[in-house]
Amino acid sequence: MRRYALIAEPDPQRAAGLLSLMTEEGLEGVVAKDGAEAQDVVRQRGAPLLLVTDLALPRLDGFALLTWLREQEDSAATQVVVVTAFDELRVRAWQLKEALGIHALLSRRAPSEVMRDTLRRVLAGQLAPQSPPAEGAAEQERQRLASIAAMHLVDNGPPEAELQQLVKEVAQAFGVPVALLTLVLGERQWFKAHVGLPPTLAKDRGTPRDWAFCHHVVQGREPLVVPDARRHPYFRDNPLVRDGIVGSYAGAPLLTSTGEVLGSLCVIDSRPLVLGAEDLAVLRELANRVAEDLEQRARVKLATGKAPAEPALTEASALGLLRDAVQALDVAALLVAPGRKPHACNTSMTDLLGLPPEPFPAMTFDAFCQHVAGLTADPASTLRQLDLASESSRGLRLTLVLERPQPHRLRWVARPFPIPGGMAQMLTLADIGHTRPAREEWERQHRVDALTGLVSRRAGEERVLREIGRCRRDGMPFSVLLADLVGLGRINATRGFDAGDATLRDGARVAEALGVPGGFAVRWEGGAFLLALPGVDAARAEALRQKLRDTPDAPEVVSAAVTVEGEEDPQGTLARAQAALIRAKTEHRPLRLA
Repeated sequence: MRRYALIAEPDPQRAAGLLSLMTEEGLEGVVAKDGAEAQDVVRQRGAPLLLVTDLALPRLDGFALLTWLREQEDSAATQVVVVTAFDELRVRAWQLKEALGIHALLSRRAPSEVMRDTLRRVLAGQLAPQSPPAEGAAEQERQRLASIAAMHLVDNGPPEAELQQLVKEVAQAFGVPVALLTLVLGERQWFKAHVGLPPTLAKDRGTPRDWAFCHHVVQGREPLVVPDARRHPYFRDNPLVRDGIVGSYAGAPLLTSTGEVLGSLCVIDSRPLVLGAEDLAVLRELANRVAEDLEQRARVKLATGKAPAEPALTEASALGLLRDAVQALDVAALLVAPGRKPHACNTSMTDLLGLPPEPFPAMTFDAFCQHVAGLTADPASTLRQLDLASESSRGLRLTLVLERPQPHRLRWVARPFPIPGGMAQMLTLADIGHTRPAREEWERQHRVDALTGLVSRRAGEERVLREIGRCRRDGMPFSVLLADLVGLGRINATRGFDAGDATLRDGARVAEALGVPGGFAVRWEGGAFLLALPGVDAARAEALRQKLRDTPDAPEVVSAAVTVEGEEDPQGTLARAQAALIRAKTEHRPLRLA
């Protein structure tokens, strides 16, 4: 048994915390951001001494990962701790604990000392106590429903055009047919905006809450991804899954500034969903922005609405109400009155920017912008960006990097809205982390093969599966061509690794040159390349394979091409391609690359 701990966790901060606990216990920790990556680690290193996993993992969920792990010959001694935010999934996992080989289940809300004690007990072969039920759930639900009611989010009118456009763009961005903006009410989920629903659901604009995947997002307060609902031990019996409406799901919570979860921004496909941890992070960020916008709209309605028995709002009274709202916000906020006159800000803003406690209204907006620009490395360039949106604008969003008083990377969001007397602005500054540039570089390096410059295997597989789904929905063929360099090991042994690397780069360039519009090349494994060929049928794929063979001065390869067949699982297509390549290598006659 390898003495290492495998952590299957898509959230980098939580993964870092678990990694620290493993170090305390004298174990080498290895982090996998999704279930498929965890499989790759086990294939390379063998079964771990300890696996700590979530149940809602991208690409391959925790249930499927554990089922696969227990099929490995060397996994009998692997200790498994499940940590998840979703109570119903945790209950189902406990029901299957014997089959899945689970030794402890914890809630994400468990304190760190409970996590540490549980890990030590499990590693020592002792029985670990289960997490107690969450306290205060009924009161949290009451407050959540009260917030939805107070914000007047549910109405009988048609979906708002702006929100409809949003969910349409989300569906297109994730390559899925359905996207929803849902509110989870007492007994049902209600679609505030939707695209791609069957006519009946679109007409009803909702389902019973018991059917709602979004209910679990609200209960767990975390993003939920179900890569293949039809095989999931909890969701496979859901009526929406049985009817073929939901084959896969990913949703992120609409979390308000006061901590209530209104509902979810989610994407749905009728087929397995291939989303990575990065995609889930993007969905979460989009949901955060939508929640901010819904709150802002509610505040504007509160400030500008007029009850029949109350006097009409004036500019002063509207600004007074908004001033109170600004003071209650946790995020750094500045209220700008009509005429670009700063009116009020909160302590989060003054602390972030190093301003005196009461800088307004003495400070003009131009002076405020100059102060912010002066905190950056290039004040002159930054100042040119900080011109608040004009009254006819829909707002301004940009990213700032402050060097003083503390290093921060901020999102500057300015939103205009009308009040009596003119157009006001709400400016917020949200901290989006100090290490994101380094993380982005790390992600880029892991999605691109450093030697050849092609897409890496992990990123390429995600992209291939997504493109297969898109082509299937658009009624287009899709083919895959696999090519393996002949004699690469011999070149490395006789001429050195530099010569082998040069051959790999030459092969990569030849593979890229064969591409079709929308296609791409992937460094698959070792000396093998994969060509993704959207819109290419079997006959044309074979022609491209022949062209590969006949390319002058190209490295020698053996190759195979396959085309997606009917409703075949995309993973099945890749498996057929690899099997065809193995047969071709067995029957190998020297070919010239492609």
